[in-house]
Amino acid sequence: MRPPHPTRRTELTRRGNYQKYLSGNPLQRLLIWYFHRWVNRLLETTTATTILDVGCGEGFTIERLSRSANDRLIRGVDNDLHALLRARETNPRVVFYMGDVECLPFASDAFDVVLCLEVLEHLRDPLTALQELGRVTSKHCLISVPNEPFFMAANLLRGKNVRAWGNDPEHVRNWTATQFLRLVRRHFRVETVVYPFPWVMALCTKPPVKSGERRFAQR
Repeated sequence: MRPPHPTRRTELTRRGNYQKYLSGNPLQRLLIWYFHRWVNRLLETTTATTILDVGCGEGFTIERLSRSANDRLIRGVDNDLHALLRARETNPRVVFYMGDVECLPFASDAFDVVLCLEVLEHLRDPLTALQELGRVTSKHCLISVPNEPFFMAANLLRGKNVRAWGNDPEHVRNWTATQFLRLVRRHFRVETVVYPFPWVMALCTKPPVKSGERRFAQR
């Protein structure tokens, strides 16, 4: 398994992620609540019984999913050991794995739904990551990124990253909703798109493999 790459999410990102979810700012807490409400709504439209959260971080999304997941099997994977230790403390019944989004430690078609929330914008090579997401899911992927320029505008309004015009220094990719969907459609069929401000979120399906075609490499 490859070690974390310096251009991927780092300890700095983790501190920002941790602070974001534990923020006492009522507006930020409302936005995050609304974001996760859409995650749950879109998952409910699937028949998934197995879920993988890629880039799960400290397990905040998994913690929320576990409250309503009932008999669903949920797993998390991340390349940050400290974040995974925190995730395991908060979600003791969930199994977490150390792994890289570009080389996931799972068999092909291993999960009904693969989540990749607020991850792609941190990657230099999002296409390779999308290919891996498509390999390990048997049907659905739920993917989200910041919806620019609204994400940067929201940062400016609250006085964050003003010198960078609201751009998060940990983001190496910035997409409008149209650009993001164009990227995703290179690997998936987009079923549903929602816009929980200031993000864009797409529920996608894995296209059927034609006879004689190997869309995603088997491991």
